[in-house]
Amino acid sequence: MKLAAHGLEIDLPRGWEGRIYRRSGAEPTLHAASFGLPVRDADFGSSATEGMPQGGAFLALKEYRPDARLIPGSGLFAAGTLPLPLDPRRFHPRALQVARRGQLGLQHFFTAAGRPFCLYAVLHQPHPGSTLAAAARDQVGHLSRVLASLTIHELQ
Repeated sequence: MKLAAHGLEIDLPRGWEGRIYRRSGAEPTLHAASFGLPVRDADFGSSATEGMPQGGAFLALKEYRPDARLIPGSGLFAAGTLPLPLDPRRFHPRALQVARRGQLGLQHFFTAAGRPFCLYAVLHQPHPGSTLAAAARDQVGHLSRVLASLTIHELQ
């Protein structure tokens, strides 16, 4: 399934759900997950990740509005790309917006097409007691393939 809105495009595999939306007065946000998404959620998916099944994967791509302190391509947003393929070692419980048992998170700030973004991704262990490294490897590979289909267009 291809999603496209607000200068963002992504191809989601069978079984994934996603949406691209823009709240009043805010910049666009993309949610995608390997499970059903709630109808309403916060920008970083706190409801989705709360109900996330074992083995699930979730990603949020949040755009920020540039201003005098947030300059695309500099500071926190200096990176020019997503670090694909994602490295499983970058996923950690301390990177979660809301800490939950069995979950690992990743945050990556970057600028693409002159637009500043944060990628926030969350994985849930497939099996209780499985080693996080082994579990994350397959899930991260799948997330990397989904993110490789992401296109960000420059806005006029």
